[in-house]
Order: sequence, then structure tokens, then C-alpha cells
Amino acid sequence: MKHNYDTVELNADKTQRIKAQALVEEICDRFNLHNYFGIFSVVIDEAMDMIYNNPELPTDFKSDFVFEQCVNGACFTFKTNEQIFSTVSELIEMLTNEYNILDEGKTLELIFYVNGIDEDELKTRQNHFKVFFKNKTLPTQTTNKLHNTEL
Repeated sequence: MKHNYDTVELNADKTQRIKAQALVEEICDRFNLHNYFGIFSVVIDEAMDMIYNNPELPTDFKSDFVFEQCVNGACFTFKTNEQIFSTVSELIEMLTNEYNILDEGKTLELIFYVNGIDEDELKTRQNHFKVFFKNKTLPTQTTNKLHNTEL
């Protein structure tokens, strides 16, 4: 079963960035969102730049980096114990479908609409359906012929 919610904890150490990046990669693998990996990565990296390039970042800084599968696609959230987010960069505005700054700048939601299944997977499923319905109609036609013959 696919988990539709994950969290990693981050602190003031800049090497923590790799934990967030690893979660993005794992989510793309888990949900077959490889086409979105680049966009997710760039936006998450941009948000982490807002955090880790802040010269006033306290040593006791804490953040939960959260992934949640939502109705429209994927939502990544930074929930911090500090007011970090007052605005977002043009890059974040351009690459996300929605973003929200909440809790007086302590939370940043990044929402991406995912447009369904990728093309190769869709073709594979369509072929499976064709085979399934072809096999399903063949016995029915044979059965109908038998019934007609018996009558």
C-alpha cells in the first residue's frame, strides 16, 4: 500500500537538505512521478535556500518537511518554529500551482497539480483493457453460438 503522507525533520545544519531531497526522490519513485522530479526538486531547493541562506537562522531551528498526497496532486510543506517565509521567489511562483504562507510565516505550502498517469503507463493499461475485454467477449460469443445451436 502506498503511504500518502511522510515527514522528515530538519534542523539548522545545512547538511539536512539532503533529507528533504531524498524524500522528494522517494515520493517520485513511490507514486511514479518521475516527470515531476525536476520541478519538485527545484522548488524544494529554492524553499530550502530561503531557510538556510537566512543569516539570522537560530541554532535551535526546527522544521518538519512534510509530503501529503492531496486531491489535485502533491503538497510539500515546511512547518518551522521560526518566521522564515514572508514572500516566495519568482521561481516558486512560476513552478508551483499554488503556494500558501501560513502561521505568520512559519509554514510554507507548495502544491503541485499532477495530471494523472504518464503516457507509457496509460498505453500499457489500455492494452490490458483491450485484452481483458477481448477475452471476456470471446467466451460470451461462443456461449451465444452454443445457445443458438441448441435452440
